[in-house]
Amino acid sequence: MGRNKLLAKLNIRDYNNELEKILEHKLYSYDVKNLLLSMLYKIENAYKDYETVKVEVPSKKEYIENILRIIKEKALKIFLVKSGTEEWEEFEKDSLKYKIDKLNGEITCIQNELAILTALLKLDEQDDNYMIKDYIEKPINTMINQGKLRAGTEVIRDFNGWSWDIITKEIKDIEYNFIYQTIILLNGSNRIRKNNDTELFRIVSRMVIEKYVSTNNDEEYNKILQQLKNEKVERLKLFDNKKEFLEKVTQEKKDYTKQIENIDKILNNNELLKEEYYARNEKLPNKDKIFSVSYLVGILDKERVDLIGKIEECNKLILPKEFVEQKSNLEKENEFLKSIGKEISKEEIIELARKFIEIVTSNVKKIKEENKAELIKWIYKIRYYRYVPISLEESVKDIEELKIDFRNLIKLVIKKAQQLKVWDIFAEDDELTYEILKDVFDTKIICLQNINIQCNYEDKILLVQYYDDNVIESSKKIEVDNVRIKKKFKLFL
Repeated sequence: MGRNKLLAKLNIRDYNNELEKILEHKLYSYDVKNLLLSMLYKIENAYKDYETVKVEVPSKKEYIENILRIIKEKALKIFLVKSGTEEWEEFEKDSLKYKIDKLNGEITCIQNELAILTALLKLDEQDDNYMIKDYIEKPINTMINQGKLRAGTEVIRDFNGWSWDIITKEIKDIEYNFIYQTIILLNGSNRIRKNNDTELFRIVSRMVIEKYVSTNNDEEYNKILQQLKNEKVERLKLFDNKKEFLEKVTQEKKDYTKQIENIDKILNNNELLKEEYYARNEKLPNKDKIFSVSYLVGILDKERVDLIGKIEECNKLILPKEFVEQKSNLEKENEFLKSIGKEISKEEIIELARKFIEIVTSNVKKIKEENKAELIKWIYKIRYYRYVPISLEESVKDIEELKIDFRNLIKLVIKKAQQLKVWDIFAEDDELTYEILKDVFDTKIICLQNINIQCNYEDKILLVQYYDDNVIESSKKIEVDNVRIKKKFKLFL
């Protein structure tokens, strides 16, 4: 039986063969094709460990099929930068690993598997991940794209088929990565639900706005944000004078009605429609020109719908209950806008991490006997989150202000794991149990189910040794009196 038939019978995908078939139709150089095949080999070799450690990842099938799709459909040309050339010197000078030209489907990169994988994912980047159209849209989309890029490359960045080692210096933007990983581990996707996670949404929104403003020279966005801040302050002043407020709302309704009447007049008169088309295009830069009169009709229709929505909002505001509610919402939004700083602070990183711990704690408490697999997932996710970098030198587990929060969460998880018979009960002393098992949340052993623990007690010193199956990984000494403990046990039952 041939290899392909045997793999098909066993329902095993030969991704290497699939990539080779795609490459047959590509005009890539021999070196580029070899680099792509080497990249795929590293992904396949590391994916099982990556999936085990992080939990919240696409399936291997989904991940690789997506990479193959990008190569097949979007990567029209790939060029490697040769050492000693002018281009190589330019890359070194600017600390570049790759360049992409989305419009022409071109990638130029150094001969490195991580670089080519990053470039492929960057080529496939979308600008509409987050569909709420307000001032948070651009910062949220930027964070999601940056986070997806870093998360999408960690399979070969941090895993090599036998170990897990986070290469922090290769994470281009650590703050975006931290925010993104927090959301992914909590939600299982990059969607942050505004209505269900109000406090989490507020923290993330403030952080991504600060990050966007501090790292992007986007004058237009900065102007919009400042204008919005001013508008909210002025609007709030109106709410303090109800008579003046009602007069203002009534006038706004009249203005919106006039605008709708003007749009209707234009839409029902071809000459006026053409005049509007030319008048608008005269004021717009080339990149924003309106393509055709029919396209303008769509724009006017949308403007009309938006104006009707604004009139409906005005009608609501006149109602006493809506007035009080809107004032309260405006006060909250005004406070939120005032709280936006110039850059992300350490306090905000702590606040988001603490929110993560709070949500996880609530979820763990709800886990029942029939859902013990969910508890195992959280054990892995807590361990992974503790290693998420917050700087080049520190990860979440190094934050001193979170030590007590993590201690309480880990104690809860240990108790729940023993209650649900996920973990062995090996000692009567809860504090000693914690001292031994807290190291599970710091170990780099890939599969936690492989952990064996051996304990030897002598002269009031307990020597604890942690094994990955039969290979010793680490050990620690604990001073303790009168210990009653199993000498050797497998952690997971």
